[in-house]
Formats: sequence, C-alpha cells, structure tokens
Amino acid sequence: MVILIAAGFTWYSTGRADRTPENASQAEATLPSTPDGQPAPVQSIPPSAATASAPVSPSASSPESKKPTNEATTKAVAKGDCVLPSYPTADCTGVPAGWSPKRTVEGDLTVVKAGTVISDQLVTGSIYVKAADVTIRRTRVYGTIDNFLGDKIYGHLTIEDTEVVPKPGEDVSSVQQYAFGVANYTCRRCKIVNRMEGWRVGAGNYSGAGQVVIEDSYAQLAVPAGLCQTADPHGDGIQGYGGPTVTIRHNTIDQRGDDCPTSPIFIPDQDNAGGTVTDNLLAGGGYALRLSGGSFPTVTGNKIVTKSAEYGPIDVDCSKIGTWSGNAEVTYDFDRGVILKETKKLNSC
Repeated sequence: MVILIAAGFTWYSTGRADRTPENASQAEATLPSTPDGQPAPVQSIPPSAATASAPVSPSASSPESKKPTNEATTKAVAKGDCVLPSYPTADCTGVPAGWSPKRTVEGDLTVVKAGTVISDQLVTGSIYVKAADVTIRRTRVYGTIDNFLGDKIYGHLTIEDTEVVPKPGEDVSSVQQYAFGVANYTCRRCKIVNRMEGWRVGAGNYSGAGQVVIEDSYAQLAVPAGLCQTADPHGDGIQGYGGPTVTIRHNTIDQRGDDCPTSPIFIPDQDNAGGTVTDNLLAGGGYALRLSGGSFPTVTGNKIVTKSAEYGPIDVDCSKIGTWSGNAEVTYDFDRGVILKETKKLNSC
C-alpha cells in the first residue's frame, strides 16, 4: 500500500490595516468585499510542508462511524445537558433556540473601538476585529471571525454562543478560510456547521498574540462536493500553525463528513507552543487526535469514536506529553451527545 503524503492548506488570510478610515469614530463599519463575498486578501503566510493524512473516507463498519448528513442535529437539547458526562451538540451551542437577529449586516463588519460588544447580529460576510477587548455574543456569521489584521493580533477577543454556518442556499459552506482565529481569543459554546476548517491557533510570534481557549463548543465539518478531487484541502477541526499555547476543553468535533481530512485536532511540529487537551469528543479524520508540536502538560479524558478515523484514533509524540490518562475509544450517540460504551482504553503514552 502506498500512502500519499500531502501538504494541507495552512495559510493565514489577513485583513488590511487600512480597511477603515484612520479617523473613523464608529465602533463598527461595513467593509467592501469581492464579487464572491470574500475580502480581498492582502497578505498570506505560505503553507508549510507538514505531513498530512492521505484522503480518506469515514469507515462504515459501525453505526457510530456513519457519515453524517449535511444538516446539524436538530433534536432539542437544553444548555445544561451539554456538561459532562454529556458533550456539546448543535442544539446547546451557537445562538439559542428561537433566536432572531436584532441587526443584520450585509457583507463584512470590522470593529475598531476597544471594548465593543456585538450581540444578536447576523453578519452575512466576516467579522474583522481590529480593537482590544471585543466581545461577540449570540451572533451568526457566514464568513469568518478573525482578529489577525495588518500583522497584529487584536485581543483579548471573547466569543460566546456564536455560530459560523453556511449562507442560505449552501448545503456546505463554500468559504475555505477557518471559521474562528487566530490568537488571544476565547471561544465558548461556539458552533461550526458544514465548514472545511474550524478553529485556527496561530500567529504566536506576532504583536498582541496570546493564549487561546476553545471550550464547550461543537463543530460538524464537511467539504463542498468535488473539492477533495480537485484541491485535496485536508481540513482540520482545530489546527495549530505557529500557534501560542491553547486550551482545548470539552468540545465535540465531528469530521466524519470530510472525505479528505487531516484531523479534528491537529497540532503538529510547525512552531506550535502546544497546550492542554481535555475531555473532548472526536470523530473522523486520518487520525482523530494528532499532537506533535510543542509541549502538552495534560492530555486527559478525550474520547474518540471507534472506527471513525481512517488510520487510527491517535498520532501523538509521547515524549512531549506530561499527564496522559482517561483517553479511550467509545461508541457514541451523536443525537443526545452521550457516550454509549467505552470500547478500548488508549494507553500508548
């Protein structure tokens, strides 16, 4: 058997420092976008030649590894039902049930005033955060939420009960950029539906960079039809690329709908600081959990859906991991967000 090694998409697409006038006094302003709805990129950090998994299709050998539909679970789940021993679902993350926006922004939105709070908004483009101490709550976005602009990270950014989903008429998002990024941010009860790239943790050497916290959040990943055959993009749920320390705690990342993935959690040897990875539920990917860049003081309580990853549940460098315990393969009820049975302990570290 020949295993193809391919480089994944690992770029940063940054915004312009001059998107808004220097004398702008408003906290938020709409930015122009290109005809396809994306901001015109000004700078890219080139992709690295990191090892990525060869294209895979999720195994169909068990009920838990079935490829999901391209619609997030719609069963009613109360917010409180997401806490351990349950795991986040589509219904206890993102905007609350019955939500409607108080304001709709057509196109992109940039934030230029420190301390701004954005709440209950629908943004049909992206949100560009260009100010300190911004908070985004109960907001739906079709593009990207990004705080890496003009060679600087703007933080600390707090994102809560907010979702990135396909725009109307799209089953899977056509946006190939990450949903949330890049450094010095907290994403809590965030939701991603049918997106190729989830969270980015990067730009650790840039001004303003700081640690990232991703917790109590949910992602269902997918790629547009035909993209695996033409571009082989190798998407990730959480990808570290030159990233600061990250805490990844109590998230559900389901990558079974991606036919050419890298991993639900991928922190490789790409100038990453590493971090803490605890109590996550992972499914799909070439390997579900890949940790080799930086140091990982604690990797505990992570559950990986049995037979859902193509090559195996984990690909980790044990020499970089401190405490390793409670990690296991499980069968899982994706509708209710609960583990049905532990099938195998993962004791490799």
